[in-house]
Parts: sequence; structure tokens; C-alpha cells
Amino acid sequence: MQAEHVLPPKEVLHMQSRRQVLVLAAFLGLLLPVSSAGASPDPPAETDAAAVDSPIEAAEALDEHQHGGVGGHLPASSENVTLVGMADLTNVAGGISDVGTFGNYAYLGAFNPECAGRPGAQGTGVHVVDISDPASPTKVEFIPAHANSYVGEGVQAIHVSTPFFTGDVLVHNNEGCDTSQPFEGGISIWDVTDPTNPAKLAGGVGDNTPAASPNINGVHSVHSTFAWYVPASDPPATGRAFAMMADNQETADVDIIEITDPTNPVMLSETGFDDWPDARAPLANGDTVFNHDFQIKQIGTKWLALVSYWDAGWVILDVTDPATPVFMNDSDYPTPDPLTGFDIPEGNAHQAWWSTNNQFILGTDEDFSPTRTSCDIETGPNAGATPCGEFGFTPDINTLFPGGFTGTTVWGGSGCEADVDGNGTFDRDEVLADHTQAQTGADAIVFTRGVCFFSDKIRTGELAGYTMVFIGQSHAGSRGGLLPDGFICGGQGSEIDGTAAAGCIGHRAMHNLFNDTPEYTGGDTLDMPAKGTLGESISAVGGVFDGWGYVHLLNASTLAEIDAYAVSEGLDPTFQDGFGNLTVHEVQTDPRANVNLAYFSYYDAGFRVAKFGKNGIHEVGHFIAEGGNDFWGIEPTQALNPAGRGAPLLLMSDRDSGLWIFRYTGD
Repeated sequence: MQAEHVLPPKEVLHMQSRRQVLVLAAFLGLLLPVSSAGASPDPPAETDAAAVDSPIEAAEALDEHQHGGVGGHLPASSENVTLVGMADLTNVAGGISDVGTFGNYAYLGAFNPECAGRPGAQGTGVHVVDISDPASPTKVEFIPAHANSYVGEGVQAIHVSTPFFTGDVLVHNNEGCDTSQPFEGGISIWDVTDPTNPAKLAGGVGDNTPAASPNINGVHSVHSTFAWYVPASDPPATGRAFAMMADNQETADVDIIEITDPTNPVMLSETGFDDWPDARAPLANGDTVFNHDFQIKQIGTKWLALVSYWDAGWVILDVTDPATPVFMNDSDYPTPDPLTGFDIPEGNAHQAWWSTNNQFILGTDEDFSPTRTSCDIETGPNAGATPCGEFGFTPDINTLFPGGFTGTTVWGGSGCEADVDGNGTFDRDEVLADHTQAQTGADAIVFTRGVCFFSDKIRTGELAGYTMVFIGQSHAGSRGGLLPDGFICGGQGSEIDGTAAAGCIGHRAMHNLFNDTPEYTGGDTLDMPAKGTLGESISAVGGVFDGWGYVHLLNASTLAEIDAYAVSEGLDPTFQDGFGNLTVHEVQTDPRANVNLAYFSYYDAGFRVAKFGKNGIHEVGHFIAEGGNDFWGIEPTQALNPAGRGAPLLLMSDRDSGLWIFRYTGD
């Protein structure tokens, strides 16, 4: 990732105001243009010919910011939910990540606040909890992660029977604490046939082409993993086992590894957004696309992967032959947004789960920023809403322009001090000589991303007398046109006066402002009109409330949206600040046949239960403890019920404490 994405610690920077827009937009900068606040430059083209972002640093930014709290929570309350038991596992805020369960045991990840050297850290890895007495769950073991690595999403245990191994295996992801130092990437595999005596079968296995450094063995960092077992078609012959991984370091970020021999896993395939032309449009706000999470399930005779792919929505892959995954379909976010009414839907497909009868899909959108910068091209043939962001190191748009900015534009080229277009004159000098605000009469100047710091470009605009600057995405940042509306508001690398506000827009919008056909190849300044060309009027309003992340109910056959659900406070600007993160995180559906109940971890909005069907989705239960909760994972289990029947126990991971066990008591 480009250095401009490197972010300060999560205690300093979090998704609460417009300066913290799109926390996950920092994830996989190689894959996408994103908006983030940071403190480094847009690097020189000659040192970054592709003008793309190193995914390892982008993944590190995600690790730091994805799952933190902004303080506060909703008032304690409950309905149709009983707390059965709980086990404290950490004293470190944010120290717990995901939860998985198998048999009489639960497995909870120890997240990056537990990395060595952090205040109060006790170590990263996986907590093993005996839940045979759900009223009094007991920690019985701790599986340590490799030094300088931690466990996040994708803690899962399954039973397998292969020619090489019969028993229970646990898989978990590996990400780096300090990614400037060696750490274990990929996934790790443990024998948990006896959960009180786990044995490591393999560590740090996954994709190592091209090799990533300083990752141990060059294996790419992995954000999430999901294992599945395919029984033999001719029992009692043994079957095969596989795991899918979210590769933090490549655009081909859907990786599949065979773990039939769990001591010697084998990479089988990798695919991603570039391989799926039918998934490329329309995209949601910011054109942020990457593999975040997945469920693999046998439906009929096929094994299907339900992949949550952020602003591309949900993607279905046929992985019946894991060596050759096949794209089948993807969802599209409705326009306008069904709950907020915005012309450009927010997106952020984070995680999803099929209903037990496979008729429905419940998908969660994780959005830590309840506000956005709203931009519209106001005049000309391309008038309409356009995705945009606002730089975090410049004055607020709404401060310099109460109620927002509206004004005409002028094209300024690169805005760099260098002679980027090769015409013999430094680009900044050209602007200051011939295209100042006094000379053009325009209200804002537009530059393209690349070659120099964002702050260098903004400084050029200030010196030329403009109080509003826009920076458009580059060809490489838009990935050759795959992400035409992607934008990035990066960090500060040089001094500015602070006399101008600044926004970032997509490459298509940059062309549209000047009624020029968008191009995505060649020199970034050479496919635009001459410097000084006047453009259309654009408006930009900062801090526009657009709600917290919420839930989508899809038809599983067509992926058409049936309905959407959010906690009421998530759509109320009164709860924009001071009540914590009110975005949804994960979902699982009831394991009983034809019982259409969904269970949601909703961070500081607590545990939520919803009933769903062809006529829509609505809440039927919830729980928020005194003092609040910060729920991450949700996992139903019937392992403790006679013959696996009856209402499931619901295991949840609270980031700040440990395991909570509930039972839904409603209809």
C-alpha cells in the first residue's frame, strides 16, 4: 500500500467523524482505491510504477482499525433473550476476536491488543473453553499464536476423516502484530480431538507466491478462514478437507488450500475480483472491493462459497472442484439505498450466511462511519451524485463553507512541483503563472493523484488562491477502469497553510467535470484537457449522516434484495456519537430445519434476533448488558441438546471480556 495509507493507532483514529470515513477502505489498498486518514505521501511514480498500495501495510491498517470502539453503548435492555452463562477471558479492551464451537467446546481468538508489548497484553492465540455446563463455562486451555502474530476472524473447528487424519481440527487465521518484523501468515491447523491437549499439525500455511516479506516462509497474511469437509462418495472410504482464506496481500484474494493431510497442506487455487467481469458493476460507495469473509456449504450436488466482497456485494462461487472455482452470480446493492435513501448505497458486504433451507441469505454490512461526504456534479450532461471523500488534514469543508461547498472547477494537472507532463515547465509554476483563482475565476481547482504528496497538490491550490481543491483518482488507482468511482483521501506528507479544504473524487468524476470521455491508460495528466480548462460546478458537503452498517435479506436463488433491517438507533443521527459502534458485524442463522431466525452480533448495539422470510425481516429479540457489550462473533450450537434438537445455545464473543452464552426464548 502506498505510504499515504499508514494510520495512527486505533485509540487516536477511529470511525466516528468524517475524518475517519471508511475504516475498511484502508484494507487491501492493492485491490482498490479507498479513503483514509494517514500521515504519509503519495509516493513518486518512479518508485511505485503501478501506483498501487502494498497490501501488507493496508492489511496492517485494517488490523489496527477494523474492530475497535468509539466509546459508549446503548442502554441496557433485553427482550426474548436469556443470558445462560459467561466466561471472562481477558482484561484487555478489544482483546477477544471471533468465536467458533464444536462439540462441548468453544474457541475464541485473542486479538491484536493482546500482542506482546501492548498495555496489559497476555498473549495472542485461541482460548479453549469447556461449555458442557453452559451456566458455568470454564477455560481449559490456551493455544498460543506464533510470536508477533495474532488471531482475528475465522476461528473454526470441524471433524474430518481422511486417508491421513481422522479427528477434530481447528483452523485459525494469522495476521502480524508488528508487520515490519517477521510474523506468521497464512493459517494454522491444530488437532483438537482432545481440546484440553491440542497439538499443532501445521502453522503459517497458505499462498506464498509471490513471497511476502518479512512474513515467515513468505506466506501471505490471512484475514479470515473457513474449513469444510467433503465425505467420500463411497463410504467407508475417507474424504477430503479444504480451507478458504482471505488473502490480505493480493488482488487474487480468494485462496483455497487442501488440508486432507493437515500436516502437509497444498495450495489449490486463487481467484478474485479481476476474474469476475459480471461482478464489476454496479459497485457501492467508493468502489472498495476485497474478499472479507465466506461460508462454504453443500447445496444439492454442489459445494458453494458465499463470499462477502465489500462494495461488490455477495458473490457465489462453485467450489465443487476447489482447484477450479467458478463464478456463478453476485448481488447488487439497490439504488437508492433502501434504508437511507442515498443515491449511492454504502456497501461494505462484510459477512453472510445461508438460511438452513437455503432459500435466503442474510448479509451484514460493516460501516463504522455513520457519516459521509456527499458530492454532486451540479451542471452539465454528467450532473448527478458522485462518490467522494474529504481529507483529514485540511480544514473541514463545512467549516470553510458553512452548509457545504458549491462552485465551478478548473483543471490544474498534477499540481506537483515537478514537470510531470514533460512540457519543460514545472507543473506548479504553470498553475501559479497562468491558472490562479484570480485569473480563471473558478471556485475550485482539480488535480490528479500521483507522483507527489497529496499535500503538495493542495499547497499548489492554496498558493494559487483557491479555497477548495479536489484530487481525482489515478489510472492505476482505479485499476485500469475496474473501479472508476474509487477515491482516496490519503495522508499529509508536507506542509500546507490550511487555507483550503480538499476532497477526493473518482477518476470518472474527474473526467466528467470537464465533459471528457474517461480513459484509464497512459499518462494521468495527458488524457485530460489542457491546464486551465474550465469545468462544471460541483458541490461537496461534509459530515452527512448516512447511518451505521445494517443487514440485507436476499433471495438465495437470484441474490435479489427482499428487505433490509437495522437497529432503529443506527438510522437516527441522535446516536451518531457517544453510543459506541452501532454497526452490525456478523450473522448466523438457526440450525433447525425451516426455522427462519437470524442471530446478529451488533457491537455496542448488543445481541439481536430477527425473524425473516419472503415477506421481509424484523427484530424479535435483543440483549444489552448493564455497562454495555461489544460483540464480535456469533455461533449457534445444538451440541448440548438431546439428539441435537431444540433451540440452540448462542455463543457470542465480547471483545472486552470473553464468552457469553444466550438462549432465545421467543416464538
